[in-house]
Amino acid sequence: MKIIEQRKRINSIDALRGFALFGILMIHCMEQFDLMNVQEIASPFWQKVDTALFNSVFFLFAGKAYAIFSLLFGLSFFMQMDSQASKGKDFRLRFFWRMILLLILGYINNMIYMGEFFLVYAILGIIMIPLFKLPTKWLIGIAIFMFLQIPDIITFVSLLTGNAPNEPTKLYVIMEKLYAKSTPVFMHGTFAEVIRFNMWEGLLAKLLWVINYARYTQLIGLFIAGMLIGRLGIHKNEEKMIHYSRKIFPYSIAVFLFFYSIVLLLPVFGVEGFTLRAGTTLFKMYSNLGMMAMYITGFMLLYYQTKARKSLDYIAPVGRMSATNYMLQGFIGVPLFYGFGLNLATELTSLQSLLVGLIIYSAQVIFSNLWMRNFNYGPIEWLWRTATWMKKIPMRRPKNNTDENSPNYLSSYKY
Repeated sequence: MKIIEQRKRINSIDALRGFALFGILMIHCMEQFDLMNVQEIASPFWQKVDTALFNSVFFLFAGKAYAIFSLLFGLSFFMQMDSQASKGKDFRLRFFWRMILLLILGYINNMIYMGEFFLVYAILGIIMIPLFKLPTKWLIGIAIFMFLQIPDIITFVSLLTGNAPNEPTKLYVIMEKLYAKSTPVFMHGTFAEVIRFNMWEGLLAKLLWVINYARYTQLIGLFIAGMLIGRLGIHKNEEKMIHYSRKIFPYSIAVFLFFYSIVLLLPVFGVEGFTLRAGTTLFKMYSNLGMMAMYITGFMLLYYQTKARKSLDYIAPVGRMSATNYMLQGFIGVPLFYGFGLNLATELTSLQSLLVGLIIYSAQVIFSNLWMRNFNYGPIEWLWRTATWMKKIPMRRPKNNTDENSPNYLSSYKY
């Protein structure tokens, strides 16, 4: 049995995280970083192509890429806690401080791009601390409860049975007004005006989106699922990853098809208005979980059982410095699309916006590979780690330690 040492970075996990960052970037570029300024094309044919491309990217990645990223956040949490526990150290207080630091990084990121999610991770990540020592059966039960989306089931049933008015809730109305207010600021405002809006109103809009689209319960469930993968040791055992991937893959397809069929059938059954929106949100959450599992298990089978492994290893450095690359996506994309920068949102079609995303991601792949040859951590990872431990952490890799196949090289990538 081939065992992957826990002290080493696991390339398949990093590559999967790099894939998730690709999906996140594609969605953000298609949304033009929350501007959603859809261009009309004179040619009916190219308009259809553009619309189909937009819908396809959202179908492939919306709600799935972030789900993968969130599950891996839970896995990383377990690995950090478990690594310190093996040394006889209690990491819980240090992890709390780590989440405070992430909250600060997230707020800084939010001032540039209100669609960022580090701030949400920091708030919900704190919930993981008291869960770490719970028995596995309790964690499984809590995760299932979170994935069921009970509050949203109650809302949908109430709307469906007429016990609640078929119209947006007050929180939806407030959220939609904030998003409507953001558009002219992002499209025509100065850099200072964008920051001023995002400092409070943009932050509130994002938090309301998390509540209205039921992401908070799903995220907690995904964090716990990642922690369970770590507790079972699946991530560091190649045979286990292959075994569970083969086992889960067909079930994930079935889950996706079942719930996505319900999404498509809701209008056929006469569901309309806000009830349709609530039902679509609920059942898409379920179908997205199925598709996320398809991606993860399919990715692992592709990585470990095909020749694609060498190619996928090129995106592993993107995942190793995921915090840096995630923040860079907003720092690059916002000036490209917003009015204070190049204002591309008023010029680009969906196809062109996607091409911009592909160029940015390609640059990140090249940058990450070059960076990780010379440094132990990405810039943000190094800053976050240094502040976590409050001591000097060596950032530059020793000159004689550049062979990725050497044990010393791998051991420098400690979680």
